[in-house]
Amino acid sequence: MTKESKPLIVSMIINFISSSIKVIVGLFCQSKSMIADGFYSLSDFMTDIIAFIGSKISNKRANKKYPIGFGRIQYIIDIFIATIIFIIGLYTIFNSITKQATTINILWVIAIIFTIILKLINSKYLMSKGLQYNSPLLITSSKETEDDMTTSLGVIIIIILSQFSTKVPFLRYVDPIGGVILGLLIIRTSIGLYKDNILYLLGQVENNREIEDKVKNILNEYSEVEYKSMELVKHGSYYSLELEVYILQNIRVYKLLTIESDIRNKIKKLRYRIKFIDININHKYESKI
Repeated sequence: MTKESKPLIVSMIINFISSSIKVIVGLFCQSKSMIADGFYSLSDFMTDIIAFIGSKISNKRANKKYPIGFGRIQYIIDIFIATIIFIIGLYTIFNSITKQATTINILWVIAIIFTIILKLINSKYLMSKGLQYNSPLLITSSKETEDDMTTSLGVIIIIILSQFSTKVPFLRYVDPIGGVILGLLIIRTSIGLYKDNILYLLGQVENNREIEDKVKNILNEYSEVEYKSMELVKHGSYYSLELEVYILQNIRVYKLLTIESDIRNKIKKLRYRIKFIDININHKYESKI
């Protein structure tokens, strides 16, 4: 079982419980809004299953045909999740325009507040594990969970305000307008996911000053070499690093290979999951005037 598997399984359980509560209470209270919100939560459960499968594939070992591994499959999975979120955003807008006003029910409010608390716990848990494991899948799932939580909270506010539409005529428009705004926010999230994951899928070089400083510190341990440049590319939950160094003095090939091996091993021991390292060695010539 991969590191991402446990958080995803926990998230699947929470999302299934949350969506089930909303659908059951929605049917009991005859609330179309609650049922629709329940099916939106069910989409989280579906995307967690997709993410779980993606994490299994992305952690397959590298081979001759795929020497950098399968990490980038996570970006394809995230793009697929973004598509689901985009469709849900469109559905939310359409449903907001066409649905009728809902009569408030105390059971409805208690149920949705409970599911919001569950979603908040789940979102924080996924984000902490995503940052800990450097997993874009967990981070994406956390952001999607936040969207669902925000949508549920927004629906509560909109429904409560709409109950006063008889006294304040303008409030009759709060429900459809609020729903459209929430739908647009969901679509904006999906567009952000499209942008980030497509760039990473294309092999965008990442500028990470923290990693660069750590690599420089390692090179400073050896008087024979000097840092020139580096290119860091993210492959899902791990990185590949192309490092350019200068040789400052003539040394035997055996010693040079030993230094190169030591540098590679020390970089791999850093907490950034740099799995593939290519070190290019250049001779540095100093011209005297």
